[in-house]
Parts: sequence; structure tokens; C-alpha cells
Amino acid sequence: MKGKRIFIWMLLCCFSLPVMAQQVKTVLFLIPFYSSTYNETDIVNVKYGKELNNIPSFQMMGFWGGAQIALQEYEEQGVPLEIVVRDITNNETKLRQIMDDKSLMERVDLIIAPLFSDLFQIAAHYAKNYQVPIVNPFTSRDDILEGNEYVYKLTPADEATPATLAFMLDNIPNHQIVLYTDSAKKNLEYKAYSSYFTTHNIPFKTVHTLQGVLNSMSSDLHNVLVVMHQGEALSLTLSQRLLYSGKKVDPEHLLMIVPETWISSNTYDVEYYDKLNLHFFSDYYVDFESEQTELFIYNYIKQFNTIPTLKNFAFQGYDVTRYFVELILHNMDPDQVKVNPLGYYFILDKHPDGGYENVNVQFLQVLDNTILPATY
Repeated sequence: MKGKRIFIWMLLCCFSLPVMAQQVKTVLFLIPFYSSTYNETDIVNVKYGKELNNIPSFQMMGFWGGAQIALQEYEEQGVPLEIVVRDITNNETKLRQIMDDKSLMERVDLIIAPLFSDLFQIAAHYAKNYQVPIVNPFTSRDDILEGNEYVYKLTPADEATPATLAFMLDNIPNHQIVLYTDSAKKNLEYKAYSSYFTTHNIPFKTVHTLQGVLNSMSSDLHNVLVVMHQGEALSLTLSQRLLYSGKKVDPEHLLMIVPETWISSNTYDVEYYDKLNLHFFSDYYVDFESEQTELFIYNYIKQFNTIPTLKNFAFQGYDVTRYFVELILHNMDPDQVKVNPLGYYFILDKHPDGGYENVNVQFLQVLDNTILPATY
């Protein structure tokens, strides 16, 4: 079957990339491919291509596919790289065996490791001992940075969201911020907002009910409503109540920031996008109409006979590989890195007692049923 051929071909690529020359930069990929759990029956039962993403053996194939497209660009440029790929899955013993291989690790210049946090902590400890930068694209845990200057965490901290919003609101006069959350004590997102706004003396209101939202809306101010509920049922109810409340909640008086899941929901009515001036935050944004993106999609489909998506991490795999290979080629100086990313935009901030964290989060707007970067 086509799906089986894709899997086997990509997996073989993982373990057969050649050493191109002496004095090369060596990149070690530690990726949970779950190759030991591969089951042909699972592939046969797939009816739609997107269902492959639900099979553990395929969940990181897109990331590795995007990485391969990036590596091929370096090969075409004649940049000498040695690529080593290991399937880690959740095997701590196997991970330690790899990291204890001094003949390998003493020549590694970069480790890209989209691993679960416990395994990543182990790999990061070895990376520190070998003084090798190690990248985790997906974890949101801040503790991986503590005491380890070689760790690069690419998912922005919770504080990046309110900081970005505050920066944007500097250009919106006469506004008020309303935070809508069901439980202030349990909601970590609310804690990030309230802590940041309190620390920086930014006024805000907190409400816990739909009626509280309606009562807080002002006709004299630009209402900035930050919704922290995730439920799809609430998304429709809140939107309807706002539109038909009789208050000024048109796009001229309202900027509504909602969970990213609302935008991708099949139940949310698209008529609300423009009427409620919907915005959301995301770790990455891909402009699917750009020539660079179209070329990447073309090359990816041509090579792997499947479509790259954000959900299969293909764009992320390309960006992470492209950026960090450039970084090691320029002696870890980000000012020398000239990369046009597909989805990530890296602003790396050094923690005083640890590693580097990406602090750039994307503030996006839904306009005419199209997702665009918000501008204010």
C-alpha cells in the first residue's frame, strides 16, 4: 500500500544519510518514530491521509520529512553535514546507550530532540557534559532550561502571550482588558496574564460568567476580551450572546482573543470571525500563498507523496533544522543567521541561569475567512 511504502522509504532515509566530507558539522536527531510499534494493519485501515497522524509510527515522520527538505538544500549548496538519526521512542536505556557513545558524541555539533520531557532532560544532561546545543521544539516546560546553557526551548513561555498583547495594545487608545476565565485559581493561562499585567501596572478586569462578560462591555471603550475557555459549546453561546446583546460589540469596539482551537473547530460559525474581530495566539504561522511555502509543499509532495501540514509537524521540522544548522555554521551567533522561516519566528532569550527560550509568539487575526498576522 502507498502508506506503507511512504513509511518504509522515509524510515530507511533516517538511517542511510551519508557522511559527505571530513571536518563536517554533525547533527544528531533523536526522534520518537515508534518504529518497533509499526503495524501494517493500521496502515491498511486508514481511509484518509490525515488519519496517519493518529498512528504513533507516523506522528514524527512529517517533522523528519521537513528536516530532510532543509538538509537537501544544504547538500545542493555543497555544505558538508553529517546527519545521524536515532529512533528513541520512550526507551531510556537506548537513549543512554547512544549518549554514552563517545566516538559519536565527541563529534556532534547539534542535537535536535523532539522528545518527551523526561527523556529530554536525560539527553540535555549529556549535551551539557559534551557542551553541545540541544533543541526541543515542542515542550512548554520551563524547567528544562534551568542550569543548562546548552538547551534551546522553542515553545514560548506563558508570559510571551500577555507581553505580546500589551505591546499591540500600545497602539489602541481608550481600551479596556477583560479576562474571561472559569476558574482563576486553576487556570495557568489566567495566572500568566494576571501576573504579567499586575507586574507591569496594566489595568484589567476579570469575569467568570457570560453575564459578567456582557456587563463588562463598554460603549465608550475599545473592549479587549481575552477568552480562556476551551469548550466548543461555549464558543457558540458566547459569540451569539455578544452579537445580540444590544451593546457595542462590532469590530470597531471589540477585539476578541480566543483559544486557537476555536478557529479550527468544525462547529464554530465562520460568520462570527469578522463580526467579532477574532484573534488568537499561536506558536507558528504559515503563509500558504507565499512562493517559498508553495515550493516547500511541492518538493515535499514530490519526495514523499503526501501533503505537509502543521499537524504532522512538517513545516516545523524544516524551520528547526534550517535555523539551527545555520546557527552552528555561524558559531552560534544569531545575528549572522539569515533564514526565512516557513512557520516559526525565532527570538531567542537567554535565561540568566540556564538556556535559551523562544519568546516570539504569533498574534493572528481572522479576516475575510483568512488567517493573517495582526497589525496595530
